[in-house]
Amino acid sequence: MIASLFKKLSGVFQTASTDNSTVIQIAGDNSGDIVVNDPIAKKAFDALKAELDKKHIEISEYKQQLQTYLEIISNLSQSKQNNELPAKDVDAALQAIIDSGDVDKARALLSQLINDNEDIILKQAEYYYQRGSLTYLHESKQTLKDFVRATQLNPEHIRAWTMAGHIYARIGELDGALQAYQHVLSLAEKAGDNEWKAGSFGNMGIIYKTKGELDKALEFYQKGLEIHELLGHKEGMASDYGNIGNIHRITGELDKALEYYKKSLHIEKDLGRKEVIAMNYGNMGIIYKTQGELGKALEYYQKSLEIDESLGHKEGIASSYGNIGDIYRITGELDKALEYCQKSLEIDEFLGRKEGMANQYGNIGNIYRIIGDLDRAFEYYQKGLEIDESLGRREGIANQYGNMGIVYQTQGELDKAREYYQKSIEINESLGNKENIATQYCNLGIVYKHKGQLDKALEYFQKGLEIHECLGHKEGMASQHGNIGNLYVQKGDLNQAKAHWENALVLFEQVGTKPQIEQVSSLLAELERAQE
Repeated sequence: MIASLFKKLSGVFQTASTDNSTVIQIAGDNSGDIVVNDPIAKKAFDALKAELDKKHIEISEYKQQLQTYLEIISNLSQSKQNNELPAKDVDAALQAIIDSGDVDKARALLSQLINDNEDIILKQAEYYYQRGSLTYLHESKQTLKDFVRATQLNPEHIRAWTMAGHIYARIGELDGALQAYQHVLSLAEKAGDNEWKAGSFGNMGIIYKTKGELDKALEFYQKGLEIHELLGHKEGMASDYGNIGNIHRITGELDKALEYYKKSLHIEKDLGRKEVIAMNYGNMGIIYKTQGELGKALEYYQKSLEIDESLGHKEGIASSYGNIGDIYRITGELDKALEYCQKSLEIDEFLGRKEGMANQYGNIGNIYRIIGDLDRAFEYYQKGLEIDESLGRREGIANQYGNMGIVYQTQGELDKAREYYQKSIEINESLGNKENIATQYCNLGIVYKHKGQLDKALEYFQKGLEIHECLGHKEGMASQHGNIGNLYVQKGDLNQAKAHWENALVLFEQVGTKPQIEQVSSLLAELERAQE
Protein backbone atom coordinates (compact mmCIF):
# COMPACT_ATOMS: atom_id res chain seq x y z
CA MET A 1 0.00 0.00 0.00
CA ILE A 2 1.35 3.43 -0.94
CA ALA A 3 1.29 5.92 1.93
CA SER A 4 -0.55 9.22 1.78
CA LEU A 5 2.00 11.96 1.33
CA PHE A 6 -0.19 14.91 0.44
CA LYS A 7 -1.42 16.49 3.64
CA LYS A 8 -2.22 20.02 2.61
CA LEU A 9 -0.91 22.69 4.96
CA SER A 10 -3.74 24.36 6.82
CA GLY A 11 -3.15 28.03 7.49
CA VAL A 12 -2.17 30.54 4.85
CA PHE A 13 -0.69 33.28 7.08
CA GLN A 14 -0.43 36.42 4.83
CA THR A 15 1.05 39.72 6.77
CA ALA A 16 -1.85 42.48 7.53
CA SER A 17 0.86 44.99 7.17
CA THR A 18 0.69 44.03 3.48
CA ASP A 19 -2.81 45.40 3.90
CA ASN A 20 -2.93 49.09 3.36
CA SER A 21 -2.17 51.20 6.40
CA THR A 22 -4.93 52.86 8.38
CA VAL A 23 -6.11 55.89 6.45
CA ILE A 24 -6.06 59.07 8.48
CA GLN A 25 -7.53 62.03 6.61
CA ILE A 26 -6.97 65.70 7.37
CA ALA A 27 -8.70 68.71 5.86
CA GLY A 28 -5.70 69.86 3.85
CA ASP A 29 -2.22 70.93 4.85
CA ASN A 30 -2.35 74.28 6.61
CA SER A 31 1.33 74.38 7.55
CA GLY A 32 1.72 77.63 5.66
CA ASP A 33 -0.56 79.40 8.16
CA ILE A 34 2.09 79.39 10.91
CA VAL A 35 5.44 81.13 10.54
CA VAL A 36 8.35 80.32 12.87
CA ASN A 37 10.93 83.14 12.92
CA ASP A 38 13.01 82.05 15.94
CA PRO A 39 16.18 80.39 14.46
CA ILE A 40 16.50 77.71 17.16
CA ALA A 41 12.77 76.92 16.87
CA LYS A 42 13.11 76.63 13.10
CA LYS A 43 16.01 74.16 13.51
CA ALA A 44 13.98 72.11 16.01
CA PHE A 45 11.06 71.93 13.59
CA ASP A 46 13.42 70.86 10.79
CA ALA A 47 14.80 68.10 13.05
CA LEU A 48 11.30 66.77 13.80
CA LYS A 49 10.41 66.95 10.11
CA ALA A 50 13.57 65.03 9.18
CA GLU A 51 12.62 62.25 11.61
CA LEU A 52 9.09 62.17 10.21
CA ASP A 53 10.47 61.98 6.66
CA LYS A 54 12.33 58.78 7.58
CA LYS A 55 9.06 57.13 8.62
CA HIS A 56 7.33 57.69 5.27
CA ILE A 57 3.96 57.09 6.86
CA GLU A 58 0.62 57.48 5.04
CA ILE A 59 0.59 60.92 3.42
CA SER A 60 -2.44 62.36 5.22
CA GLU A 61 -1.10 61.13 8.57
CA TYR A 62 2.24 62.73 7.63
CA LYS A 63 0.52 66.05 6.96
CA GLN A 64 -1.33 65.93 10.27
CA GLN A 65 1.87 65.16 12.20
CA LEU A 66 3.81 67.87 10.38
CA GLN A 67 1.10 70.44 11.09
CA THR A 68 1.06 69.45 14.77
CA TYR A 69 4.87 69.67 15.04
CA LEU A 70 4.71 73.19 13.59
CA GLU A 71 2.04 74.15 16.13
CA ILE A 72 4.10 72.70 19.02
CA ILE A 73 7.29 74.51 18.03
CA SER A 74 5.36 77.73 17.43
CA ASN A 75 3.67 77.50 20.85
CA LEU A 76 6.96 76.89 22.65
CA SER A 77 8.63 79.77 20.82
CA GLN A 78 5.66 82.07 21.52
CA SER A 79 5.63 81.04 25.20
CA LYS A 80 9.28 82.10 25.42
CA GLN A 81 8.58 85.47 23.82
CA ASN A 82 5.61 86.31 26.05
CA ASN A 83 7.39 85.00 29.18
CA GLU A 84 4.91 82.17 29.82
CA LEU A 85 7.93 79.83 29.99
CA PRO A 86 11.57 80.61 30.90
CA ALA A 87 13.56 81.29 27.72
CA LYS A 88 16.48 79.12 28.84
CA ASP A 89 14.17 76.13 29.42
CA VAL A 90 12.53 76.50 26.01
CA ASP A 91 15.89 76.83 24.27
CA ALA A 92 17.22 73.77 26.12
CA ALA A 93 14.18 71.74 25.04
CA LEU A 94 14.52 72.86 21.43
CA GLN A 95 18.27 72.15 21.44
CA ALA A 96 17.65 68.61 22.76
CA ILE A 97 15.36 67.98 19.78
CA ILE A 98 18.02 69.35 17.40
CA ASP A 99 20.88 67.36 18.97
CA SER A 100 19.29 63.96 19.44
CA GLY A 101 15.56 64.07 18.75
CA ASP A 102 14.91 63.92 22.52
CA VAL A 103 11.42 65.30 23.17
CA ASP A 104 11.29 64.73 26.95
CA LYS A 105 12.09 68.36 27.83
CA ALA A 106 9.54 69.61 25.32
CA ARG A 107 6.93 67.28 26.82
CA ALA A 108 7.77 68.62 30.29
CA LEU A 109 7.21 72.20 29.09
CA LEU A 110 3.86 71.23 27.54
CA SER A 111 2.96 69.64 30.90
CA GLN A 112 3.74 72.99 32.54
CA LEU A 113 1.50 74.78 30.02
CA ILE A 114 -1.26 72.25 30.78
CA ASN A 115 -1.00 73.06 34.49
CA ASP A 116 -0.84 76.81 33.85
CA ASN A 117 -4.02 76.75 31.74
CA GLU A 118 -6.36 74.74 33.98
CA ASP A 119 -9.06 77.39 33.58
CA ILE A 120 -8.79 77.52 29.77
CA ILE A 121 -10.10 74.08 28.88
CA LEU A 122 -9.82 74.21 25.08
CA LYS A 123 -6.23 75.44 25.30
CA GLN A 124 -5.40 72.70 27.79
CA ALA A 125 -6.94 70.08 25.47
CA GLU A 126 -4.73 71.30 22.62
CA TYR A 127 -1.60 71.00 24.78
CA TYR A 128 -2.53 67.41 25.72
CA TYR A 129 -2.97 66.64 22.02
CA GLN A 130 0.39 68.20 21.20
CA ARG A 131 2.13 66.37 24.03
CA GLY A 132 0.77 63.06 22.75
CA SER A 133 1.83 63.89 19.21
CA LEU A 134 5.46 64.29 20.30
CA THR A 135 5.67 60.58 21.20
CA TYR A 136 3.10 59.20 18.73
CA LEU A 137 5.67 57.57 16.43
CA HIS A 138 7.50 55.72 19.22
CA GLU A 139 5.18 55.02 22.15
CA SER A 140 1.56 53.98 22.68
CA LYS A 141 0.48 53.88 26.33
CA GLN A 142 1.16 57.45 27.51
CA THR A 143 0.44 58.82 24.04
CA LEU A 144 -3.04 57.29 24.12
CA LYS A 145 -3.69 58.80 27.57
CA ASP A 146 -2.84 62.26 26.23
CA PHE A 147 -5.11 61.92 23.19
CA VAL A 148 -7.98 60.59 25.31
CA ARG A 149 -7.55 63.44 27.81
CA ALA A 150 -7.66 65.92 24.92
CA THR A 151 -11.00 64.46 23.78
CA GLN A 152 -12.36 64.58 27.33
CA LEU A 153 -11.54 68.28 27.62
CA ASN A 154 -12.66 69.06 24.07
CA PRO A 155 -15.09 66.43 22.72
CA GLU A 156 -14.98 68.13 19.30
CA HIS A 157 -11.19 67.71 18.88
CA ILE A 158 -11.41 65.67 15.67
CA ARG A 159 -7.65 65.16 15.31
CA ALA A 160 -7.31 63.82 18.85
CA TRP A 161 -10.20 61.38 18.28
CA THR A 162 -8.56 60.20 15.05
CA MET A 163 -5.14 59.68 16.62
CA ALA A 164 -6.67 57.92 19.62
CA GLY A 165 -8.41 55.55 17.21
CA HIS A 166 -5.15 54.92 15.43
CA ILE A 167 -3.39 54.02 18.70
CA TYR A 168 -6.27 51.76 19.77
CA ALA A 169 -5.98 49.95 16.44
CA ARG A 170 -2.19 49.68 16.83
CA ILE A 171 -2.46 47.94 20.21
CA GLY A 172 -5.35 45.70 19.17
CA GLU A 173 -8.21 47.37 21.10
CA LEU A 174 -10.54 47.25 18.12
CA ASP A 175 -13.75 48.32 19.86
CA GLY A 176 -11.98 51.39 21.24
CA ALA A 177 -10.71 52.21 17.75
CA LEU A 178 -14.18 51.82 16.26
CA GLN A 179 -15.75 54.11 18.86
CA ALA A 180 -13.09 56.77 18.24
CA TYR A 181 -13.59 56.65 14.46
CA GLN A 182 -17.38 56.84 14.94
CA HIS A 183 -16.84 60.06 16.91
CA VAL A 184 -14.78 61.38 14.00
CA LEU A 185 -17.60 60.51 11.58
CA SER A 186 -20.18 62.30 13.75
CA LEU A 187 -18.01 65.42 13.98
CA ALA A 188 -17.33 65.35 10.22
CA GLU A 189 -21.05 65.05 9.42
CA LYS A 190 -21.83 67.88 11.80
CA ALA A 191 -19.20 70.09 10.12
CA GLY A 192 -20.10 68.94 6.61
CA ASP A 193 -16.46 67.96 6.05
CA ASN A 194 -16.35 65.26 3.36
CA GLU A 195 -12.61 64.54 3.61
CA TRP A 196 -12.81 63.66 7.29
CA LYS A 197 -15.97 61.70 6.56
CA ALA A 198 -14.25 59.60 3.88
CA GLY A 199 -11.26 59.04 6.15
CA SER A 200 -13.45 57.78 8.99
CA PHE A 201 -15.22 55.37 6.60
CA GLY A 202 -11.84 53.97 5.54
CA ASN A 203 -10.63 53.61 9.12
CA MET A 204 -13.82 51.84 10.22
CA GLY A 205 -13.58 49.56 7.19
CA ILE A 206 -10.13 48.44 8.29
CA ILE A 207 -11.39 47.66 11.80
CA TYR A 208 -14.33 45.62 10.46
CA LYS A 209 -11.94 43.77 8.14
CA THR A 210 -9.67 42.91 11.09
CA LYS A 211 -12.74 41.63 12.96
CA GLY A 212 -13.64 39.45 9.96
CA GLU A 213 -16.84 41.36 9.11
CA LEU A 214 -15.94 41.53 5.42
CA ASP A 215 -19.30 42.67 4.01
CA LYS A 216 -19.34 45.57 6.44
CA ALA A 217 -15.70 46.40 5.69
CA LEU A 218 -16.40 46.47 1.94
CA GLU A 219 -19.45 48.67 2.50
CA PHE A 220 -17.37 51.25 4.42
CA TYR A 221 -14.48 51.18 1.93
CA GLN A 222 -16.92 51.82 -0.92
CA LYS A 223 -18.54 54.71 0.98
CA GLY A 224 -15.11 56.27 1.40
CA LEU A 225 -14.25 55.65 -2.26
CA GLU A 226 -17.45 57.36 -3.47
CA ILE A 227 -16.54 60.52 -1.57
CA HIS A 228 -12.90 60.47 -2.68
CA GLU A 229 -13.93 60.01 -6.33
CA LEU A 230 -16.41 62.89 -5.99
CA LEU A 231 -13.67 65.10 -4.52
CA GLY A 232 -11.06 63.90 -7.04
CA HIS A 233 -8.88 62.99 -4.04
CA LYS A 234 -6.32 60.62 -5.57
CA GLU A 235 -4.52 59.69 -2.34
CA GLY A 236 -7.78 58.55 -0.77
CA MET A 237 -8.89 56.73 -3.92
CA ALA A 238 -5.62 54.78 -4.04
CA SER A 239 -5.96 53.70 -0.40
CA ASP A 240 -9.59 52.68 -0.93
CA TYR A 241 -8.71 50.66 -4.05
CA GLY A 242 -6.04 48.80 -2.09
CA ASN A 243 -8.37 48.07 0.82
CA ILE A 244 -11.15 46.85 -1.50
CA GLY A 245 -8.58 44.62 -3.21
CA ASN A 246 -7.78 43.05 0.17
CA ILE A 247 -11.42 42.08 0.67
CA HIS A 248 -11.66 40.47 -2.78
CA ARG A 249 -8.41 38.58 -2.07
CA ILE A 250 -9.77 37.14 1.17
CA THR A 251 -13.02 36.05 -0.51
CA GLY A 252 -11.07 34.36 -3.33
CA GLU A 253 -11.93 36.82 -6.12
CA LEU A 254 -8.28 36.99 -7.15
CA ASP A 255 -8.66 38.63 -10.57
CA LYS A 256 -10.82 41.34 -9.03
CA ALA A 257 -8.32 41.82 -6.20
CA LEU A 258 -5.43 42.15 -8.67
CA GLU A 259 -7.45 44.68 -10.69
CA TYR A 260 -7.92 46.89 -7.60
CA TYR A 261 -4.27 46.56 -6.53
CA LYS A 262 -3.17 47.65 -10.02
CA LYS A 263 -5.55 50.65 -9.88
CA SER A 264 -4.04 51.63 -6.54
CA LEU A 265 -0.48 51.09 -7.78
CA HIS A 266 -1.06 53.24 -10.88
CA ILE A 267 -2.17 56.21 -8.76
CA GLU A 268 0.57 55.70 -6.16
CA LYS A 269 3.26 55.75 -8.87
CA ASP A 270 1.86 59.07 -10.12
CA LEU A 271 1.89 60.41 -6.55
CA GLY A 272 5.35 58.97 -5.83
CA ARG A 273 4.25 57.47 -2.51
CA LYS A 274 6.92 54.81 -2.17
CA GLU A 275 5.65 53.18 1.03
CA VAL A 276 2.23 52.50 -0.47
CA ILE A 277 3.80 51.32 -3.74
CA ALA A 278 5.65 48.75 -1.60
CA MET A 279 2.37 47.65 0.02
CA ASN A 280 0.77 47.12 -3.37
CA TYR A 281 3.73 45.06 -4.56
CA GLY A 282 3.34 42.90 -1.44
CA ASN A 283 -0.38 42.45 -2.01
CA MET A 284 0.14 41.53 -5.65
CA GLY A 285 2.78 39.03 -4.54
CA ILE A 286 0.17 37.30 -2.36
CA ILE A 287 -2.13 36.96 -5.38
CA TYR A 288 0.64 35.46 -7.51
CA LYS A 289 1.56 33.07 -4.68
CA THR A 290 -2.05 31.90 -4.38
CA GLN A 291 -2.13 31.32 -8.14
CA GLY A 292 1.03 29.20 -7.88
CA GLU A 293 3.36 31.67 -9.60
CA LEU A 294 5.99 31.50 -6.85
CA GLY A 295 8.78 33.09 -8.89
CA LYS A 296 6.59 36.10 -9.67
CA ALA A 297 5.40 36.27 -6.06
CA LEU A 298 8.99 36.29 -4.78
CA GLU A 299 9.89 39.00 -7.31
CA TYR A 300 7.09 41.25 -6.02
CA TYR A 301 7.92 40.55 -2.36
CA GLN A 302 11.55 41.49 -3.07
CA LYS A 303 10.43 44.71 -4.81
CA SER A 304 8.35 45.56 -1.75
CA LEU A 305 11.23 44.75 0.61
CA GLU A 306 13.74 46.89 -1.31
CA ILE A 307 11.50 49.94 -1.09
CA ASP A 308 10.73 49.46 2.61
CA GLU A 309 14.42 48.96 3.43
CA SER A 310 15.30 52.17 1.57
CA LEU A 311 12.64 53.98 3.64
CA GLY A 312 13.52 52.31 6.94
CA HIS A 313 9.87 51.25 7.18
CA LYS A 314 10.05 48.46 9.75
CA GLU A 315 6.43 47.33 9.57
CA GLY A 316 6.72 46.81 5.81
CA ILE A 317 10.07 45.05 6.18
CA ALA A 318 8.51 42.63 8.68
CA SER A 319 5.64 41.87 6.31
CA SER A 320 7.99 41.19 3.40
CA TYR A 321 10.21 38.94 5.50
CA GLY A 322 7.16 36.89 6.53
CA ASN A 323 5.90 36.62 2.97
CA ILE A 324 9.32 35.61 1.62
CA GLY A 325 9.60 33.03 4.41
CA ASP A 326 6.27 31.55 3.32
CA ILE A 327 7.57 31.11 -0.25
CA TYR A 328 10.62 29.25 1.05
CA ARG A 329 8.32 27.05 3.15
CA ILE A 330 6.32 26.11 0.07
CA THR A 331 9.48 25.32 -1.91
CA GLY A 332 10.83 23.19 0.95
CA GLU A 333 13.75 25.47 1.90
CA LEU A 334 12.83 25.27 5.58
CA ASP A 335 16.02 26.73 7.11
CA LYS A 336 15.62 29.81 4.95
CA ALA A 337 11.89 29.94 5.72
CA LEU A 338 12.53 29.83 9.47
CA GLU A 339 15.22 32.51 9.21
CA TYR A 340 12.91 34.95 7.41
CA CYS A 341 9.90 34.26 9.64
CA GLN A 342 11.98 34.78 12.79
CA LYS A 343 13.38 38.05 11.42
CA SER A 344 9.80 39.15 10.78
CA LEU A 345 8.70 38.12 14.28
CA GLU A 346 11.56 40.03 15.93
CA ILE A 347 10.51 43.27 14.21
CA ASP A 348 6.81 42.75 15.00
CA GLU A 349 7.62 42.06 18.67
CA PHE A 350 9.77 45.21 18.78
CA LEU A 351 6.93 47.25 17.25
CA GLY A 352 4.28 45.55 19.42
CA ARG A 353 2.38 44.75 16.22
CA LYS A 354 0.09 41.99 17.43
CA GLU A 355 -1.47 40.94 14.13
CA GLY A 356 1.98 40.48 12.61
CA MET A 357 3.15 38.49 15.65
CA ALA A 358 0.16 36.15 15.36
CA ASN A 359 0.87 35.59 11.66
CA GLN A 360 4.50 34.71 12.29
CA TYR A 361 3.69 32.42 15.22
CA GLY A 362 1.50 30.52 12.76
CA ASN A 363 4.17 30.48 10.06
CA ILE A 364 6.89 29.31 12.44
CA GLY A 365 4.52 26.68 13.83
CA ASN A 366 4.00 25.37 10.29
CA ILE A 367 7.75 25.02 9.78
CA TYR A 368 8.25 23.13 13.06
CA ARG A 369 5.33 20.87 12.18
CA ILE A 370 6.82 20.04 8.79
CA ILE A 371 10.15 19.06 10.37
CA GLY A 372 8.29 16.91 12.90
CA ASP A 373 8.61 18.98 16.09
CA LEU A 374 4.90 18.80 16.91
CA ASP A 375 5.08 20.04 20.50
CA ARG A 376 6.90 23.19 19.46
CA ALA A 377 4.55 23.66 16.51
CA PHE A 378 1.51 23.42 18.77
CA GLU A 379 3.08 25.90 21.20
CA TYR A 380 3.46 28.47 18.40
CA TYR A 381 -0.09 27.87 17.12
CA GLN A 382 -1.38 28.40 20.67
CA LYS A 383 0.53 31.69 20.97
CA GLY A 384 -0.92 32.84 17.66
CA LEU A 385 -4.43 31.79 18.67
CA GLU A 386 -4.26 33.74 21.95
CA ILE A 387 -3.35 36.94 20.10
CA ASP A 388 -5.95 36.42 17.36
CA GLU A 389 -8.64 35.81 20.00
CA SER A 390 -7.61 38.97 21.88
CA LEU A 391 -7.91 40.94 18.62
CA GLY A 392 -11.18 39.27 17.63
CA ARG A 393 -9.41 38.43 14.36
CA ARG A 394 -11.55 35.60 13.02
CA GLU A 395 -9.51 34.83 9.90
CA GLY A 396 -6.45 34.24 12.09
CA ILE A 397 -8.44 32.15 14.59
CA ALA A 398 -9.67 29.93 11.75
CA ASN A 399 -6.12 29.44 10.46
CA GLN A 400 -4.79 28.50 13.90
CA TYR A 401 -7.65 26.00 14.42
CA GLY A 402 -6.81 24.35 11.10
CA ASN A 403 -3.12 24.11 11.95
CA MET A 404 -3.82 22.70 15.41
CA GLY A 405 -6.08 20.15 13.75
CA ILE A 406 -3.15 18.91 11.65
CA VAL A 407 -1.09 18.39 14.81
CA TYR A 408 -3.89 16.36 16.41
CA GLN A 409 -4.28 14.38 13.19
CA THR A 410 -0.54 13.62 13.03
CA GLN A 411 -0.70 12.44 16.65
CA GLY A 412 -3.56 10.09 15.74
CA GLU A 413 -6.28 12.05 17.57
CA LEU A 414 -8.61 12.00 14.57
CA ASP A 415 -11.82 13.05 16.31
CA LYS A 416 -10.11 16.06 17.85
CA ALA A 417 -8.56 16.92 14.48
CA ARG A 418 -11.98 16.74 12.83
CA GLU A 419 -13.44 19.02 15.53
CA TYR A 420 -10.78 21.67 14.89
CA TYR A 421 -11.12 21.44 11.10
CA GLN A 422 -14.88 21.91 11.39
CA LYS A 423 -14.43 24.92 13.70
CA SER A 424 -12.12 26.41 11.09
CA ILE A 425 -14.62 25.72 8.28
CA GLU A 426 -17.47 27.39 10.21
CA ILE A 427 -15.48 30.60 10.63
CA ASN A 428 -14.18 30.58 7.05
CA GLU A 429 -17.70 30.04 5.70
CA SER A 430 -18.93 33.06 7.68
CA LEU A 431 -16.03 35.08 6.21
CA GLY A 432 -16.50 33.77 2.68
CA ASN A 433 -12.82 32.74 2.62
CA LYS A 434 -12.96 30.17 -0.19
CA GLU A 435 -9.29 29.22 -0.27
CA ASN A 436 -9.23 28.29 3.40
CA ILE A 437 -12.56 26.43 3.13
CA ALA A 438 -10.99 24.29 0.39
CA THR A 439 -7.93 23.67 2.58
CA GLN A 440 -10.07 22.42 5.46
CA TYR A 441 -12.15 20.20 3.15
CA CYS A 442 -8.88 18.54 2.17
CA ASN A 443 -7.90 18.12 5.83
CA LEU A 444 -11.29 16.59 6.65
CA GLY A 445 -10.87 14.25 3.68
CA ILE A 446 -7.58 13.01 5.12
CA VAL A 447 -9.26 12.35 8.49
CA TYR A 448 -12.04 10.29 6.87
CA LYS A 449 -9.45 8.45 4.77
CA HIS A 450 -7.56 7.46 7.94
CA LYS A 451 -10.85 6.30 9.45
CA GLY A 452 -11.42 4.08 6.40
CA GLN A 453 -14.44 6.10 5.19
CA LEU A 454 -13.11 6.35 1.64
CA ASP A 455 -16.27 7.55 -0.11
CA LYS A 456 -16.67 10.40 2.40
CA ALA A 457 -12.98 11.23 2.04
CA LEU A 458 -13.31 11.37 -1.76
CA GLU A 459 -16.34 13.66 -1.43
CA TYR A 460 -14.34 16.18 0.62
CA PHE A 461 -11.26 15.97 -1.63
CA GLN A 462 -13.44 16.69 -4.68
CA LYS A 463 -15.22 19.59 -2.94
CA GLY A 464 -11.83 21.09 -2.13
CA LEU A 465 -10.55 20.50 -5.66
CA GLU A 466 -13.55 22.28 -7.20
CA ILE A 467 -12.91 25.40 -5.13
CA HIS A 468 -9.17 25.42 -5.87
CA GLU A 469 -9.92 25.05 -9.60
CA CYS A 470 -12.39 27.94 -9.39
CA LEU A 471 -9.70 30.09 -7.71
CA GLY A 472 -6.92 28.95 -10.04
CA HIS A 473 -4.95 27.91 -6.93
CA LYS A 474 -2.40 25.51 -8.41
CA GLU A 475 -0.77 24.37 -5.16
CA GLY A 476 -4.17 23.46 -3.71
CA MET A 477 -5.25 21.70 -6.92
CA ALA A 478 -2.01 19.69 -6.95
CA SER A 479 -2.42 18.64 -3.31
CA GLN A 480 -6.00 17.50 -3.89
CA HIS A 481 -5.04 15.49 -6.98
CA GLY A 482 -2.32 13.89 -4.89
CA ASN A 483 -4.74 12.97 -2.12
CA ILE A 484 -7.31 11.61 -4.57
CA GLY A 485 -4.57 9.52 -6.18
CA ASN A 486 -3.62 8.10 -2.78
CA LEU A 487 -7.25 7.26 -2.10
CA TYR A 488 -7.64 5.38 -5.41
CA VAL A 489 -4.61 3.29 -4.48
CA GLN A 490 -6.49 2.22 -1.34
CA LYS A 491 -9.51 1.45 -3.51
CA GLY A 492 -7.27 -0.62 -5.80
CA ASP A 493 -7.87 1.56 -8.88
CA LEU A 494 -4.27 2.17 -9.98
CA ASN A 495 -5.19 3.75 -13.33
CA GLN A 496 -7.21 6.49 -11.61
CA ALA A 497 -4.39 6.92 -9.08
CA LYS A 498 -1.87 7.37 -11.89
CA ALA A 499 -4.07 9.94 -13.70
CA HIS A 500 -4.44 12.07 -10.57
CA TRP A 501 -0.76 11.83 -9.65
CA GLU A 502 0.23 12.89 -13.16
CA ASN A 503 -2.06 15.93 -12.81
CA ALA A 504 -0.48 16.65 -9.43
CA LEU A 505 3.05 16.41 -10.86
CA VAL A 506 2.31 18.87 -13.69
CA LEU A 507 0.84 21.39 -11.23
CA PHE A 508 3.60 21.01 -8.63
CA GLU A 509 6.18 21.54 -11.40
CA GLN A 510 4.37 24.72 -12.46
CA VAL A 511 4.41 25.95 -8.86
CA GLY A 512 8.01 24.83 -8.23
CA THR A 513 7.49 22.96 -4.95
CA LYS A 514 10.53 20.65 -4.97
CA PRO A 515 9.63 18.28 -2.08
CA GLN A 516 6.22 17.52 -3.58
CA ILE A 517 7.70 17.07 -7.07
CA GLU A 518 10.10 14.48 -5.64
CA GLN A 519 7.28 12.74 -3.73
CA VAL A 520 4.96 12.47 -6.73
CA SER A 521 7.77 11.36 -9.03
CA SER A 522 8.68 8.65 -6.52
CA LEU A 523 5.05 7.49 -6.26
CA LEU A 524 4.64 7.34 -10.03
CA ALA A 525 7.88 5.35 -10.35
CA GLU A 526 6.69 2.95 -7.65
CA LEU A 527 3.34 2.62 -9.41
CA GLU A 528 5.06 1.83 -12.72
CA ARG A 529 7.02 -0.95 -11.01
CA ALA A 530 3.84 -2.29 -9.39
CA GLN A 531 2.11 -2.45 -12.78
CA GLU A 532 4.97 -4.26 -14.57
